[in-house]
Amino acid sequence: MLKGKAKRLISCAVLSTTVLAMTACGSTGTDTNTAAGNQAAQDNTQSTNTQAAADAQGSASATGGEVAFKGFEPYEEELNIHIGRLASQHTVSTLLPGDTLEDNPYTRYVKEKLNITFTDEIEAADEDYKNHIALATSSGDIPEMFTVTNYDTLVDLVESDLLCDLTDVFNEYASDYIREIYDSFDGRGLDMVTFDGKLMALPGTNADNGVPTLCWIRKDWMDKLGINPDEDGDLCVTYEEIADVARAFVDKDVSGKGTIGIAMSDGIGDAEWIANANGGFVGKWLDNGDGTITWSTLSDANKKSWEILHQWFEEGILDPQFGTRTYEDVTALLIDNKCGIAFGAWHMPDWRFSHVKDANPEAEYIAYTIKDSTGKVNLAHENPTNNFIVVRKDYPHPEAAVKIQNVLFDELVHETLDTAPEVMSFVQNGGDNFTKPVQIECLPSTTKDVYYNEHQAVLKGELLPENTSTAENKNSSSIMLEYLKDPEHVTEETRTGWSFYNSRIVGLGAAIGGLNANGNANWVSPLYPPTLEAMEQKKAALDTLELKAYIQIVTGEQPIEYFEQYKADWMSYGGADIIAEMEDYYANK
Repeated sequence: MLKGKAKRLISCAVLSTTVLAMTACGSTGTDTNTAAGNQAAQDNTQSTNTQAAADAQGSASATGGEVAFKGFEPYEEELNIHIGRLASQHTVSTLLPGDTLEDNPYTRYVKEKLNITFTDEIEAADEDYKNHIALATSSGDIPEMFTVTNYDTLVDLVESDLLCDLTDVFNEYASDYIREIYDSFDGRGLDMVTFDGKLMALPGTNADNGVPTLCWIRKDWMDKLGINPDEDGDLCVTYEEIADVARAFVDKDVSGKGTIGIAMSDGIGDAEWIANANGGFVGKWLDNGDGTITWSTLSDANKKSWEILHQWFEEGILDPQFGTRTYEDVTALLIDNKCGIAFGAWHMPDWRFSHVKDANPEAEYIAYTIKDSTGKVNLAHENPTNNFIVVRKDYPHPEAAVKIQNVLFDELVHETLDTAPEVMSFVQNGGDNFTKPVQIECLPSTTKDVYYNEHQAVLKGELLPENTSTAENKNSSSIMLEYLKDPEHVTEETRTGWSFYNSRIVGLGAAIGGLNANGNANWVSPLYPPTLEAMEQKKAALDTLELKAYIQIVTGEQPIEYFEQYKADWMSYGGADIIAEMEDYYANK
């Protein structure tokens, strides 16, 4: 909880403007509010820059009066750090026999490079971990170094004066590539962890892995009916064209099971795609550029979207059980071959659609971006951070956090099976990245682009899998090629290759290839504030009000005119107070 309005000013000195040549690998990213999405986030892999650049900095020597760079320098005597770390059941399940979270390929790699070992003071998963950290914060007895998984917790730690100012050690020890990763986000990540000009944490980075929301359609069903919503082949469609496909699926009952055209879960976030298609966004705080802030769901774009959804509900191309289906229910419809249209990120084939393929071997998908009436695809940057590394205020070696970051997210990405066989084989065989001693990912904002380009190059024969930039790329691209030897007959052995092909080539083909070729991306950068007092007290009730209005309007329980009443109620029931407090916060930030 934020008790005051802590001022946070970005310190531009912590950013390097040097740009090195680099290549990068993407990840299997996160999809909103799903266990599978959380799993995908854990599967992220590191990006890479050129070995020459790393060597140049890593072996810096005192010349021309300059001091040798110490960011990769090991400690003469073993340094044991007491840490707090996330420990999900999945993470633990991927450990090698006999290994622990304190002793595994990643921690042994850090020991080899820096002579640092770890003792876990806190090991817990999800909410249990947050509770442990909250208790430690209340008592003031926090570990020497630990992962923070919640921004409000970070603010509490800063306001309680429990954390070390990392500004100087970052400036002295951070590698050029680490600085470039942060620089690629235009400072948005470092800004969030800079309080009164002081860098109070090392933020992980999130490379917009859930953006854009794609429309995934069963290609085999469209082929069966002889329909194509994308005659110009640019992999970009309108919501009307999606509705035409849904209408055909329902009218022809293409599944033979009482086909459902469009199914959406009972969360308002599932309406993001159609809000984007009408020029708006769902659940975002937007800076209007004049000192005022708005809640995006109150926009006319959402009003139009809800009206369209209602029309589809009445027509019967929107699920008759709209408003009652959970995310798992919608997934079951896909697996049961009752629905052939879904909305989500590029990595949906890695988890959601893989189950569809298992149950329905004939299933094939194609992905599209969704444009508005002006031809633009409206996109909102996700929160640029994905966990934080902090150091206790009185800890005598705060630079160790930066060194660990350098080794895990810069030096390690240059390694191969020959140079780091234990870590690389662990990754190739499904080892969880969160077995690292720090549970963050540091990936440049261009991660998805380079990830797509590498897999495309492999597909075209321009790059061999073994010459891709990371262990995961080597693995996924080689498995993809095995699948392509006989794509008409997917077996248990090649189904993973089908998933990789459909996410890396089909999904990213629309999300990166098509979007870049079309040049029609319209990006906005929402605000991601801490939980201010009014928000803590009133936001949950407003979310309930909003969801109720959304379902009532779409199902026809309330007319579209009720949208104006919903807006008025939202403001009067606390929304105006939240916005006023936020505007004051950012004015004094």
